[in-house]
Parts: sequence; structure tokens; C-alpha cells
Amino acid sequence: MSDSMHRFVEHGDVRLCCEVRGNGPTHVLFAHGWISSRRMWYDVVERLDLARFTLHLLDFRGCGLSDRPRDGHDLDGYAGDLRAALAAIPAPVTLVGHSMGGKLAQYIASERPANLTRMILVAPGTARAARFPAKHRELTLAAYGSRERIARFQRAAMAHEPPKASMERIVDDALVAQYQHWIGWYDRGRGIDVAERLAEIAVPTLVVAGANDPLAPAPRVKRDVAEAIAGALFVLLRDAGHNLPVERPDDVAAAVARFVP
Repeated sequence: MSDSMHRFVEHGDVRLCCEVRGNGPTHVLFAHGWISSRRMWYDVVERLDLARFTLHLLDFRGCGLSDRPRDGHDLDGYAGDLRAALAAIPAPVTLVGHSMGGKLAQYIASERPANLTRMILVAPGTARAARFPAKHRELTLAAYGSRERIARFQRAAMAHEPPKASMERIVDDALVAQYQHWIGWYDRGRGIDVAERLAEIAVPTLVVAGANDPLAPAPRVKRDVAEAIAGALFVLLRDAGHNLPVERPDDVAAAVARFVP
């Protein structure tokens, strides 16, 4: 992407990359999903007004340009990464999270950070524990290091394949994601139940789900996220799967532009 700047945020001994786009007065922090990176959001941010927004795109540890420590690949570690990125923005912030980033956004929002003003959850992981058969874990982790298997895994999560450049980008990011990240979130993140924390969320929240999402099914997202957060709005995108930032970037960008004052 052109006209971007990379800055690094310290979380303990870990340096986290945060790409910054725009110079507008309204700040938005984007948190990506599992085996992804800040680049999952490129198709969305290219559709936003950079004179209105300053957009911060975070790489979690083990992903993108951030450090690759062997430890901290769990709910607490990634939540700490997001907490550090949010605290590094000296302004009111809207937090946008996809998939894993959506579950982490809920976790952080329940702590009521002083500068968090709004939240948008895009095909979010739910605060309840996600359970998958052992065979699913085996097949998913077997994709590590294989471009062909990763591409097949990504296609299976979507209702429609995105443009070639977007597809190559998300496959490349999964291909270079640290192994500790692959297995860490699967084993020590997605299965952690933090549903009791949702009652503490006090910021206006928008929840966006794909009607054909096999990983975060819309009925579960509506019940366990939208209906569990006081006053949350729920939007269902028909004929859409899990990777909404690349499948439906126009709709996700429009949600940001409309929901953020």
C-alpha cells in the first residue's frame, strides 16, 4: 500500500508492527484474525477516507512484521498485544476486530479502556469456547507450510473467492505465520470461555456476520456476541462467508464509515 508508515509498539520484550494510514482526526485500530496479518484489512482501508480517518493496522506476535517469540501465543498474550496497541494511540479509538481479533476485541473492551469509544466485530470469534473435532485440528494444523493446503483451507471458509491479489495476500500471510501462532491460538485461545466478561462492555458495538460462515456461524454470533453485549447492533451479510474483509470489503468499509461518528 502506498502512503503508509510502519511504527512499532512495545509489549514487554515483543515489538509489534502497526501500519498507519491517513491523517484524519478519527482513529480506528484494526485487529486481524488467526494465521493472518494487518494486510487482511488492505481492501477495506483502501475504501476509507484518509482525510477523515487515521487507520492503525496491527500485526499480532508471530504474524506479519511483528516479532516471533516462542511464548505468549495464547489468549493472554494476544490480548496484551492488542492492549498495548490501543494504549499507544493518544486519542479516542474505534476498535475493529475480525475472527480471532474479534474475540480479543471483546476481551479488551470488557476492561473498559479509557480511549476505547466504539467497537466493530467482523465475523468474530465468540467469547464462548469454540469446540472442533480432533480431526479438524489435525487437518488444520497439517496445512502449516503448504501453500496448496492453506489456499484450500481459506477457500473453504469463504462463500466466494476474492480477487486474485487478495487471495494471494491472505495465503502468503498464513504461509509465513509462526508455527507457535498456528498451534497456540488453536489450543490456548479459541477454546477459552470468557463469556461472563461481555456484561462489562459499555461501548456502542456493531456485529457483522456472514450468512454462510462455516467458522463463525451467524446464528452463534448473533446469540453469543450481539445478544450478549448490551445495545449491540447485528448486521447479516447474505451470500458471504468468514473472510469478510476480502470477500465483502465494500460492506465492511461502509460499516466503518457509517458507524463511526
